[in-house]
Parts: sequence; C-alpha cells; structure tokens
Amino acid sequence: MDKAKRTLYFCRINPKKQTEMELIPVKTTDPYYAEAERLMTDAFPPEERRPLERQRQYTDHNPLFHPQVVVENGTFAGLFNYWILDGFLYGEHLATCPHLRGGGLGRRILDAFIRQAGQPIVLEVEPPTTDIAARRIGFYRRCGFCLWEHRTYMQPPYAADLSPLPLLLMVHGDLDEEKDFERICHEIHTKVYGWQGGKLEPESPYK
Repeated sequence: MDKAKRTLYFCRINPKKQTEMELIPVKTTDPYYAEAERLMTDAFPPEERRPLERQRQYTDHNPLFHPQVVVENGTFAGLFNYWILDGFLYGEHLATCPHLRGGGLGRRILDAFIRQAGQPIVLEVEPPTTDIAARRIGFYRRCGFCLWEHRTYMQPPYAADLSPLPLLLMVHGDLDEEKDFERICHEIHTKVYGWQGGKLEPESPYK
C-alpha cells in the first residue's frame, strides 16, 4: 500500500532527448491543482465527475482518495486519480492535456501505475456500443486489463439530480468476476460514490 502512495517515475529515451514523467500527489493548495481541476471539467461531463467542492474536500481530507497530477519535463500534462479500497485499487479518472493526446502518454501513465500498484486494479468503462467506447476498452486491454462482460455494473450518480449509468468493469490482477464482483461493487459504491441504501449521502463527511 505504501508503494502506491509514492511519486511514480517513468523515463523514455529517444535519440534526441530523455523525457521524464512523474505522477505527483496533489492537494488543493498545490500549484498544479488549478490546472488539474480545469482539465477535469474539460475532459469529463458532470455525470462522470463529482461536484468540484466535494472533489476539493476529498482531495484534502479523504484518506482513501489519491489524486495525482502528471508532470512531464516540469510541465503539467494530465491527471490520474485513484482510490485505495479493500483488496484493490480503483482508478477513477485519467486524462491528458489535449495537445498531448495520441502520443502514448496515457499508456505510460498506466504502465507506471501498474508497476507500482502491488495489488489488483479496477476501472469502470462504457459498454462497447460506440466506436470510442470500443477503442477505449481495446486500449485498456493492451495495458493488461480484462473486461468483465458478463455482469452489468451500475455506476451510482455523482449528484442527486443525476441518474445511475450502466457500465462495465475492467480489472488488472488476481480478481474473479464471479467471486469478487459483488464485493467490488459494494466497495466502490459506498466509499467512492457515497451510495448508501440506494441514495447518496447528502454531504461529504470530509470537511
């Protein structure tokens, strides 16, 4: 678990220069946080992210939530947020700056995280009903993730005025769809989304 909390480094060598990528833990008072928040709102619609005030509360006070910024050669390049849950890590959001997309940065972020995780990783994905969703699943498969396609996962809403979304889970590591699905759903629903008894907690407990 301690390994997952450390700053992660990954270096790529090409004939011209060495590129260093870092995943750096961040708080709301850190210099990169404003850029990460702007990228979050640009990359994810409201139904795919929690309200900003609650996100800030979790960033500073929730011990299970680990937001990180991606920095390449000293410049903000993206974000990767994950949770430490019971028996696995949950990757909640991954986004790179628009001008860097298509260059392999997302793959390098995941590769670095997987090497350091030390335990299984779980992600949510949209069903492969569109070309974009199918390509995203293909990307995660190339990173070593397996699609749990036999059990529909319901993503609880991030806010009370939104509806649950039918998604699928992808996993990396020693997890079994039949044996572990319900336990993983409960962990994510209650600890990440605050989904208790079929409804959201009215306020964040982390203030």
